[in-house]
Amino acid sequence: MKINKRQKQYGIGASIVLVIAAILWFGYFRNIAYTNDAYVQGNLIFVTPLQEGTIVKIHTDDTYLVQEGQVIAELDDTYAKIALNAAQENLANVVREVCQFYHNTFSLQSEIDVGIAQLIVSKQDWDHRIDVIDNGGVSLENLQHAEAALKSAFYQLKATESSFLREKALIQATSIRSNPMVKKAIDDLRDAVVRLYRCKIYAPNTGLVAQRNIQVGMFAKAGTPIMAVIPLDQIWVNANYKETQMNKMRIGQSVRLTADMYGFGVVYRGTIVGLPGGAGNIFSLLPPQNLSGNWIKIVQRLPVRVAIDPEQLKRRPLRIGMTMRATTNLKGEHGEFVPTNFDGPQYITKVLVNEEEGAFKMSDMIIASNIDPSLKPFENEPFFVNYTPFNFSLDQLFDPKVIIEKEIP
Repeated sequence: MKINKRQKQYGIGASIVLVIAAILWFGYFRNIAYTNDAYVQGNLIFVTPLQEGTIVKIHTDDTYLVQEGQVIAELDDTYAKIALNAAQENLANVVREVCQFYHNTFSLQSEIDVGIAQLIVSKQDWDHRIDVIDNGGVSLENLQHAEAALKSAFYQLKATESSFLREKALIQATSIRSNPMVKKAIDDLRDAVVRLYRCKIYAPNTGLVAQRNIQVGMFAKAGTPIMAVIPLDQIWVNANYKETQMNKMRIGQSVRLTADMYGFGVVYRGTIVGLPGGAGNIFSLLPPQNLSGNWIKIVQRLPVRVAIDPEQLKRRPLRIGMTMRATTNLKGEHGEFVPTNFDGPQYITKVLVNEEEGAFKMSDMIIASNIDPSLKPFENEPFFVNYTPFNFSLDQLFDPKVIIEKEIP
């Protein structure tokens, strides 16, 4: 069969096309993985009140930009202010009460010395009478009165010692500031300051407001979302590749991204920063049970996390949920398939750092203005009293050979 000139041209053209296709395949397409199943992801921060209350002010709305730390809503703070005043008064009263413990302790310590002196006198009176009772030097009634006085002095001393030890236990080994009652009152004051601070709701990050679902006058419950903030600098892309495309994919490979919003003319530079730990179907509400008899094999997709150049995001912002097209360059399989370090993204907000601002200064002022000036040495220095209780029993006191060796003050 004779091949005419036109057929030769067709054959040459087909050969050229095949060669070009082979070159393109082996030189380019073999080393790329493409998907149009990619979506913009980001952090959706739900703002929730930390305590319940009535919304009295709203300072922003959907689609508006807020800055980290900006007040975006306010709760009625009437009860919080009342609670703060009560906490201040309670701390003042507790400081005065602890000072009273110190004075009671000092007073009882002096009463113990007086009681020991009285006991010595009563003991001496009884000893003198018991020595002369047989000679008729004193009457039996006089001896009985001396015996009753000695018993009374003994039990009075024991009662004073018990009161002293009870008061001492309230302040022993603590300073006024470190006293548990004072510390509890300070913590109550801190709690009241925090509750007043939390009557204002602050933006946790800089971003766009979304899903505002509160109105002025509405009663907001603690932990119930009132709006969301989307930080525009915390954006990435989840490119859902088929599992058959994952063989050569590694962390660190470059990704070419385009968004439907901006068209093919705007190309984002991306980098693979994480490969998934499981296919998407395993995280579904009803994960597949592959042991069932009617199971059908389906090629699964895995979400590959792609970071985007921050400077490009500033110039061309993306929104969560937007569709993307991703083309990954598979050249260079030297990257890791599984991360080898624990360095991940850090998401931090500082809006709660200053919750207790002013609380300690306020407590210092209250303590300073309510502490007894004579007790200033004990404001920060622990109080210690080494006291040994009177160790004679009543029976021993009625032994004429027992002598209480203590001088009368």
